[in-house]
Order: sequence, then structure tokens, then C-alpha cells
Amino acid sequence: MTTTGHDPRSRTTPPSAGDETTQNPAPQKVAGHESRQTTPIVCGLSLLDKDPRYDRRTGHAALPIEVCFLDGTKTTTTLDMDPGRVLLLSAQLERAVALRAKAQEAAAR
Repeated sequence: MTTTGHDPRSRTTPPSAGDETTQNPAPQKVAGHESRQTTPIVCGLSLLDKDPRYDRRTGHAALPIEVCFLDGTKTTTTLDMDPGRVLLLSAQLERAVALRAKAQEAAAR
């Protein structure tokens, strides 16, 4: 699975994902402490309310998603899945829907 940029106009760039030419790879001293660059930490993914794209030729599907970072920034991208992952996700979602229906049925008794 890979992700690719979805809509660069709606992207909020995480603090350390800026232009690499402007970042100094060496640690810097800040008030007597060494400071290192950090990679933004992803804290969640959410599906967007958009239909996935499907490529009949390759069998790949592209799901639009939103990536949320720990620092509060967000970006949109796509989750590209090969045919095997598409089938796996389908089976997992069918199971989740069946488990939900079973739980609702049990709660109604």
C-alpha cells in the first residue's frame, strides 16, 4: 500500500516536512540543549466522504483519506491498494458489518 498526494492546495504541511533545502540536517544548540529535527507523528487516518477510484486495467483502488498528525496538522491524500488489499479490505468490512448487525440484534432482545 502506498499513499500519494491528493490535492496539494488543501494540504497543511507538517512543521518538519517543509522544503528540504532549507532544513539543516545537523543538530542545533538551543539554550544549551541539542535540538534534532523530528518526523511528524501520524495519530490517525480517516476516510473522506468521496468515492474511491478504481482502475479496471490494474485492479488498483485509490481511497481518499485524511492524515492527522500529532501536532494538529492535517493533509489529504489517497491510499492506493493493489487487488489483494482491495479483496482483504472488502472481507474485513463485510465481517465488521456482520458483527455490528449481530450486536444490534442481541441488544434488541
